[in-house]
Parts: sequence; C-alpha cells; structure tokens
Amino acid sequence: MVVVVACTPTTTQNPTNSPEATLLNRLTFGVGPYFPTPNQNRKQFEPLFNALAEQVNFPAEVTVADDWIGISEALRSRTLDVAWLGPWGYILAQHNDPSLQAIATVKYKDQPTYYSVLMARADAPFNTLEEAIAQSQQGTKLRLSLADVGSTSGWLIPQAEFKRRHLDPKAVFDYNEGASHAAQAIAVLSNQVDIASDYDRNLDVLTDEGKIDKSKLKIIWQSNPLPNDPIVVRGSFPETIKTQLQEALVNLPPERAKTLLPKNYTGFVASDGSNYAPIEQAGLLVGKLK
Repeated sequence: MVVVVACTPTTTQNPTNSPEATLLNRLTFGVGPYFPTPNQNRKQFEPLFNALAEQVNFPAEVTVADDWIGISEALRSRTLDVAWLGPWGYILAQHNDPSLQAIATVKYKDQPTYYSVLMARADAPFNTLEEAIAQSQQGTKLRLSLADVGSTSGWLIPQAEFKRRHLDPKAVFDYNEGASHAAQAIAVLSNQVDIASDYDRNLDVLTDEGKIDKSKLKIIWQSNPLPNDPIVVRGSFPETIKTQLQEALVNLPPERAKTLLPKNYTGFVASDGSNYAPIEQAGLLVGKLK
C-alpha cells in the first residue's frame, strides 16, 4: 500500500462531550484506488471526509491508498477509523474482523445498488452468456477476461455465476483474470478479448469521459442488484460518533451530495451490514469464505 497511514495514538483534547471519545483528537479516514490516480482520489474524497469530521467536531486525516486490501488492513489494525470500501473488500475484512461495521451504503442515481455485467462487442456472434458458453465449448475457445480477484463485480460475482452453473470458466474459455476495470471495456472494443467483466457504473464513467462508445458493446449477462460501496467504521469505534456520522451521511442533502461525491452518486442510506449478505453468499459459493 502506498500510503501513509498515521499510527500515532490519539490522545486527550476530546472536542465532543462523549466519554467514549476521550481518546480521540482526530478522525482518520481512508479510501482505495477509486479513480486511476492518488491525486484524483484525494481531490474527490478529501472534501467529503473533511465535511463528515466537521459534523462531529473533529479534524480529519485522510489516507489515499493504491489498493483496497491495504485500506481494509488499516481499518482492522485500528490505524483508520472510517473507510470507504468496496462490497467484497468489506465482507473479506469483516469476515476476518467481525467488529468492523458498515454504517451506510452510497446511492448511485438514487439507488443503493448496482450491477455486475459481462460484455462483448456489439457485433459478436452471440447475445447471451448461454450462447457464448455453447460457442466456446463447440469451437475455438472465446477469450474471457475477469478483473482483479479483489473486485466484487469484476471477479467474485461472475465467478459465483459460473459456480452456480456448475462450470469452470478456465475449462470453458481462454481465461484470464487480474485486469483493472478501466481496461476491461477497452480490451473488448480493441478485440484483445471476446468477453470481459465490469459494472454498470464504470461503463457510465468511461462513456462520460469519452473513453468508450457504449453503443459498440452489448451486455450478455447481468447480475441481480448488488449493494453499492459501504462506509465502514473500525471495531471499538465510539458509538456516539458512529451514530452521528451515520446521521450525517444519511441526511446529506442532494445538492451537497453533488459537490462532495463522484458524478451520479446522490447520497447514502443507512446500513447495518445485512444488505451485504448477497456478497457474503457469493464468497461462500466460490470458496473464498469458510
């Protein structure tokens, strides 16, 4: 992890009246590589975290990491107080440390859910995953690219779908994994692969940035709705501050959300972690959770 996470214990100078917060003098926030560069991530997320800290009368210290695992580990080690995680990263971290708790789920276009997709070029000679599987089994194997194994939509959910179908994608397809989400659609459009995983929100971003022409792609499979990214607090985090942060997130006015969140993200809904059950079930199905 490329960051720098302050490890200095916080002491005294509690700016709230809560006896639970007497050991805090700041709140440490973290986010992983949501955007391609650390500078983009800091520019996008630092104002949000500063605004949240201001709501509970603490100064904020913001960490931007170059991988999601590092952020999860920092949360588990209590180096971070609060983090924006991916759904699968949250489930993995919470599986190892049940004291971690999701307090809110971000909304995208007013919905707390998104979709994993498998896509192909619009002119591909198959229209569904079933047709692609049949073609790959009967002739030259189609090239399938799944994203990084830490990705919810790019790896976990497609793997769970193949498991549900009792298929090994490595046997059916010319299989690769580990690509970044940013590269997946471009790999399909440039004919480097026949099928690739992604998620609907990322296709919107790539389209808005002019990096892809979405009309030249087609979706051959889409998941059920998946919970969007959670805001997670560490174990032993003061209850009073946790409640205040959750209220601040859920009550974020739409106009304020436009200035603090990435494009098309419109606020938060409260979470107790239970809405991430589908992600946990997928992890169990593919054998990544025991």
